[in-house]
This record gives sequence, structure tokens and C-alpha cells, in this order.
Amino acid sequence: MKTTGISFVIILIVSIMTSCTPASEKKAETDFLRVESMVTSHELSNAMQMLDSMMVWNKDNYGVVGKALKRKNAIALDYHKGVIQMSEERIRALDSQVEALSKGFIFKPGQAGQPGSYEHKRQTVESSWNRTFLKIVLNEKGDAWMLSHYYGKEWIDHTSLRIYDDKNYILTDTIGLGHEWNRKVEDLGDRWETIEFRDGSDAGALAFIHDNYRKSIKVKFTGKTFQYILMENYDKEAIKNGWELAQVLKERFGLRETIELNQAELRKL
Repeated sequence: MKTTGISFVIILIVSIMTSCTPASEKKAETDFLRVESMVTSHELSNAMQMLDSMMVWNKDNYGVVGKALKRKNAIALDYHKGVIQMSEERIRALDSQVEALSKGFIFKPGQAGQPGSYEHKRQTVESSWNRTFLKIVLNEKGDAWMLSHYYGKEWIDHTSLRIYDDKNYILTDTIGLGHEWNRKVEDLGDRWETIEFRDGSDAGALAFIHDNYRKSIKVKFTGKTFQYILMENYDKEAIKNGWELAQVLKERFGLRETIELNQAELRKL
């Protein structure tokens, strides 16, 4: 029992001695100088990452770990404030873009914590209930998806689309009958079918229309029977503008989340 106790003490002393060797202390000093160089160059994120690594490399050296933690907290204050300031400046620039891109859209505030949505003035229910077309649906978080709208006197039971110009085409995923995204309504002999192509199931159709909106684009509604349309210019422009608006909204929403995250980190300091 005594031998075991003595061995443990010896191992502990050796461990402490090896963790605090002149070589390790010298490396830590060099690393701290590198950190200060990063701070001087305003590379605060890199400096914080370096200090995190130092705390791992020197986990048994409480002096180095304590100094690194103290320096990180000091840097973190400036770092988080800087991120917040840059994010707020970028948001102000994006606000101007949102204002310009959303001129053709109607904004509807969300309810019960849900994000508000944008709908193009030429693609509202009131203006387009009696035609067959494609529309873009987007919310203020920048989420965007495509909706197919069929109107007629007979069901076609469409489940997918083929969108094409003279050279290229897109085939959407199939959204089966009875799926929550595939809906049908009938009233006094009028029939409507709508499909929401969410979560990428449009297979890039929105981007395709955006990139080719100046071209003649045709759409084949595929189901038990078929329906063909030539896209109207204003529908192509609505999708183009909506797609661009969605990208700006997504970036702005991400920056707002970044601000909230960094404000939370500041409260911890």
C-alpha cells in the first residue's frame, strides 16, 4: 500500500514537472505574442481560436490557462461588439435593397410568432383565381418555394411539372395526390389544383426561371392528363424579383440571428 502511494506521488510530481517545462513555457509565451499580433491586425476571431487551442495544449498549466482565459474574455468583448456593429451596418444596406425589390409585392405580417409573407400583386388570389400559372411564395426569413396553380373545368390531377425553353428543361419532384402540399378545390363546376413545391422539390425551377426569364418558357402540368401553358412575362418577372428578394431577406435574417447570438455572448462576459 505504501509503495503504491509513493508511486502515485512520484507520477504526479513528474506530470507537473513535464507540463511546466521551460520548452512548454517558452512556446506559450510565443503563442501569446502571436495572439497579440492577431489582435493588432484586428483578427479577433483567429485570436480567440488560438487562445482556445492554448487552453487545450496547456490544460495542466493553470497559469497559462488562466492567462489565456482572461485574455480571451477581454478580446471577446471587442469581438462581439464588432460583429454586432458590422451586422447592423450591413442590415441597413440590405433594408434599402428590400425596399426596392419589394415594390411589386404585398407584405402580410405573420401571426402567433410566424414570419410575415410577401405576395406579388399580379399573383394574388383576387387577380389570378381564374388562370393557370406558376407563382413564387416567400416569407420575411427568405424562405422561398414555387406554387403551381391550375384552373379549369376538368380535373387533370397534376403531380409534377416540366418547365422548359428551347434548349433546357427542369423536371420537378412528384408530389402525389393526397399529399398535404397537393390540394384540390371544386365550386360550381370550377376546379382548382395547387401544389406547393417546398424543401427543394421544385428541383431548381425557381432559379431556372430567374436565369431565363427573358426567354420563352413553357410549362407542362403532368398528371392523369396534361396541361400546357406559355408563361406570361409578368409571372416570369414576379418569380425573378421574388427570387432576388428572397436572397436579400435570407441574408438579413441571418444577420439578425448573428446579432442576437453575439448579444447573448456579451451578457455572459
